[in-house]
Amino acid sequence: MPRISKFGGMTIVLYYNDHEPPHFHIVGEHKTRMEISNGAYLKGDTPLPISKEKDVLVWLSKWRNDIMKGWNDCREGKVPDKIPPLY
Repeated sequence: MPRISKFGGMTIVLYYNDHEPPHFHIVGEHKTRMEISNGAYLKGDTPLPISKEKDVLVWLSKWRNDIMKGWNDCREGKVPDKIPPLY
């Protein structure tokens, strides 16, 4: 479970050989998963508080291509690169 970023009390992680659709996990006080392509929550997951959600969506829009590369790296058993935090 590589940690790729951390900000706002949230740690962003990817799992090796995780299921589709491409997504990342947010852990901390709140736990959820979001799709890399559009920032949607995975079915059944609890949304973040709105301020945290906004931060994650800004971060995702800035680093989407790098996050997707990390997802692909994990699927191939490679360690993904760290991604800069939002702040």
